Amino acid sequence: MLTTHAYTQRLVTFPASDGLLVSADLYETEEESHRYLLLFHQAEYSRGEFQQIATRLIKLGFNCLAVDLRYGNEINFINNETAMRARQGAFDVNMLAAKKDMMAAINYVKTLQDSVSVFLLGSSFSASLSLIIANEIPDITAVMAFSPGEFFDVELSVEQSLKGLSVPMFVGCPRSEYYYVMQLLSGVKSKNKVVFRPEGSDGLHGAKTLWWESATRDEFWLSLLFFLKDFK
Repeated sequence: MLTTHAYTQRLVTFPASDGLLVSADLYETEEESHRYLLLFHQAEYSRGEFQQIATRLIKLGFNCLAVDLRYGNEINFINNETAMRARQGAFDVNMLAAKKDMMAAINYVKTLQDSVSVFLLGSSFSASLSLIIANEIPDITAVMAFSPGEFFDVELSVEQSLKGLSVPMFVGCPRSEYYYVMQLLSGVKSKNKVVFRPEGSDGLHGAKTLWWESATRDEFWLSLLFFLKDFK
């Protein structure tokens, strides 16, 4: 366990519905908080995508759970433990199968306190799945989706799956993806919907646009923080 002046960080595991053991980094605020923000990486990445991001969100009073999804590999020198187990155990390792890991993460944080507010933050394919999950289950407070898209070929239409979605949402994308994303969200009914594209430069695909190395990080962070300020 890593302890700092503001939060504790520890590696946790929990089972998905098909028995695969899922790994995640749990960041907990120093002061008690009922808000849990679940962080889901993009394809071929790991929970390491959120090393910088989680430590900033913690300062806003969110507990964070950065999850290794089975469709992944390594990023920022952090190996994807869930993906390694999935390959060794002959589990399904496609993008849609990762939804089981995301649902397991939601169920896990509900065991940590009697009453929790669950927020989802997805990157690329997991952004699409985060939005879909929020349209399927009733207890998601808000979704942050970075570069959602149609990643599942004929298996699943994201645009169709999002029709009627009404939860608060922040959707961020590069300028080059903006009109595509707007079409994807055409059936969304949310009254609190922010779709953000940067002005300074195109931006990066997925949540890594929030990294320190990203030229558009300040624009994205400002818009995201403004969205989050209403959730106490």
